[in-house]
Amino acid sequence: MLQAASSPRAMGVATLAAVGVNSIIGAGFYLLPAQYFATAGAWAPIILLVVGVLMFAIALCFAEVGSRFRENGGAYLYVRSAFGPLAGFEIGWVLYVSRVISTASMFAALVMLLEVTTGRSLDVVATAAVVVPMATVIAAFSVVGGRTNAGLLTTLAIVKVAPVVLLIVVALPALDPVALVPAQPLTWHAVAAAAAMGMFSYAGFENLAIPAGEARDPQRDVPRALVTSLAAGVVLLVGANAVAIGLVPDLALSRLALGDAAGAVFGPTGWWAIAATAILAVVGSNAGALLANSRLLQSLADQGDIGAWFGRRSARYGTPVVAIAVSTVLVVALTLTGTFQSLVVLAVGTRVLVYLSVALASIRLRRAERTGAAPAATYRMPAAPLVLAIVVLGCAGILAQMTLPQAVAIGASLVVGLVLFGAQRLPRRASQPTPP
Repeated sequence: MLQAASSPRAMGVATLAAVGVNSIIGAGFYLLPAQYFATAGAWAPIILLVVGVLMFAIALCFAEVGSRFRENGGAYLYVRSAFGPLAGFEIGWVLYVSRVISTASMFAALVMLLEVTTGRSLDVVATAAVVVPMATVIAAFSVVGGRTNAGLLTTLAIVKVAPVVLLIVVALPALDPVALVPAQPLTWHAVAAAAAMGMFSYAGFENLAIPAGEARDPQRDVPRALVTSLAAGVVLLVGANAVAIGLVPDLALSRLALGDAAGAVFGPTGWWAIAATAILAVVGSNAGALLANSRLLQSLADQGDIGAWFGRRSARYGTPVVAIAVSTVLVVALTLTGTFQSLVVLAVGTRVLVYLSVALASIRLRRAERTGAAPAATYRMPAAPLVLAIVVLGCAGILAQMTLPQAVAIGASLVVGLVLFGAQRLPRRASQPTPP
């Protein structure tokens, strides 16, 4: 196992937090405010705040469990340690599928942003001309890893957050409070739909735990980065949606709501500044996502749950070159074929399943620690019973709102994972000698 703590290329708290922020402040941050408003009206910031409380509780669970480990893997490693190889592989598998689909959707969002800014529709050839070189460059940074990739992620996080912070700070005092007062009652269907979108927007902060093996001090730095990135995400998402509601007429029809909000404050220059920032934000999200995707696949290989070939490292950088290449090819293929659109319903449901599993793992590992069967935690979540109750009830509530096609899709992905797990284990058992 690569011991990042001794590597001069290891990532610190700021870089890990940048991975989380890059995942939150991505395509959904810029493209979903109109859908939030169309679904829930002026209730949208309130729902986002409530979902933010749930996600913060989830972050505390990740922080405690993550403080026990120094290896790559994130949720997969945590669940595997708590409940065994099969449960861990199922969570790792559905998380990997979800991450690849989400990353492909972010590349598609990048194409959509280019269409909005240029006023032209991009065909498959033009889309390939954008996606393939960009994915190749991002993959190259992921191979180099360490400080070089850290510099890219941190710089993109700063560049994408600064204009949004400026917009919120300047616009909030000028908003008409009446515009932020909900004018109509909210139906349960609207709450469930907006909450699911909210979870999609927040999702990804946990990506920073996956490459923990490349951190300087993962048991200390991962918990700090998790809490920091999620707290920043809550403030920015709630503030940005409030600004959009207060400044953009016919918000439900806007194609780039935060750009229109910036245009109302700063004029055309503001619109273009946010449009450029949105494009950089999606690039940053893709960089962080590919880093997490490949390290998750590497972790599956390191634990022997898939072929060891997937975990092969670069001799020079120590990074998982095969996992990076495989993840990049899958993302590009899904983006260009558009097949990810039929699978994107997996994204929220599988992520909620992962979050719930990590919360349950935190309970199991606390018990195992008392008997010496689990590594000691260097961070303890405050008010653990309350935090765990919020996570379990919140995740169960969102899962209960899934449609039948979503439930079937998630079930199918779990079955595929079970087949893959069995296919990897059966040859190993067959090769073992039969006891006398």
